[in-house]
Amino acid sequence: MTRSAVMADFAVRVLTQDSELRAAHSLLRVALHSPPMTDSDWAATKPTYKPDRFFGAITTDGVTVGSAYVYDSEVAVPGGKTVPMSGLTRVGVRADHRRRGVLTELMRFQFADARANGQILSTLNATETGIYGRFGYGIGTRAREMHLIKPRLRSGVPQSGRVRMLSSAEALALTAALYERIGLYRTGMMTRGRDWWAVHFDRSMREDEPYLVAVHSGPDGGDDAYVIYKASSNEDHVSTEYGATLHVYDLHGTTLAARNQLWRFLIEMDLVNEIHAHDRPVDEPVELLLENPRACITRNIGDDAWVRLVDVPAALGARTYTDAEPVAIAVNDAFLPENSGTYLVSGDGVVRTSAPADLTLGVDTLGMLYFGAWTPSALAAAGRVRVSDPVALTRADRLFQTDSIPWCGTGF
Repeated sequence: MTRSAVMADFAVRVLTQDSELRAAHSLLRVALHSPPMTDSDWAATKPTYKPDRFFGAITTDGVTVGSAYVYDSEVAVPGGKTVPMSGLTRVGVRADHRRRGVLTELMRFQFADARANGQILSTLNATETGIYGRFGYGIGTRAREMHLIKPRLRSGVPQSGRVRMLSSAEALALTAALYERIGLYRTGMMTRGRDWWAVHFDRSMREDEPYLVAVHSGPDGGDDAYVIYKASSNEDHVSTEYGATLHVYDLHGTTLAARNQLWRFLIEMDLVNEIHAHDRPVDEPVELLLENPRACITRNIGDDAWVRLVDVPAALGARTYTDAEPVAIAVNDAFLPENSGTYLVSGDGVVRTSAPADLTLGVDTLGMLYFGAWTPSALAAAGRVRVSDPVALTRADRLFQTDSIPWCGTGF
């Protein structure tokens, strides 16, 4: 990969100078309609950028008109293997340079960067859902938002281990390492680098209202789960019953029992009326812990991670498939045409083939199919898969079947 991609009036390249990084971050803030950045803002933000991972589109007269940042990560794919992944974030284009190919060239550059680094998948959280399909991204994992309204724990829920709260200093020292120790226990989960923690955790822990963190220790005394949350007070002084709302932002554990113990800790907390849990697995069985299952309300099930197969043959070969008869799948990838072709998928693996295609789909639809968030038959019914052999569609459903609903659970 070259370190710059030159267009008619701008070049996309890796940003290395402090002034370039600041200009790109300032552009991003304006693109997201945030207030202008002060010197103190930049002093706090600069350490969150890992060297050589911030890309910028720079005009010939030195003006920054586009930005994109990449988290280097790994992601769990069906079958339990982890593969290299690039997490795309901090994407912005100056309002007066829209429709000039800036975003397209940023995308082309970051895909080339991913290939050079062996990252066969790219993921992102979409601010606008209409943008990224044309670059080959599809909704690969989903998550739900839960509201627990005056929840009461059901009698008979098993209890084990102990939960302790951490000080801010302890949380800064322990949480990232605990996430790594817990590991990627569900398809779609990703590792978190130091730069991710710097942005999404460390800065908040050093502000006036830091996160609260509680850790679960198992019977052997070792830490095996944690929850990150905040509490907001009820400001309605007319109310006859005082009660805060807990906002749960991150909850992970090595076992379902450990995670349930953290839910017990939250549910049984004094002076709490509601618990709002953000970005949770669609099939997390919190309702089963409650005296009244209806007290757990799903407010929304939405897109979580958008997935793009940067190297289609490598990505298809990295995951496993169930035992079913082979299916020939034709993939169309206009943006990275080297990925286009027909692939014979079976329980034994994936190979390119010259055989007629049973199913035909775009690479964005392949991203929706890859982790198992959607079945081939559901995608076909929605007009996203062209079917030449209806019997093959049933076989494809079996081949791509996974044990659980995929979930990323890491926002970026």
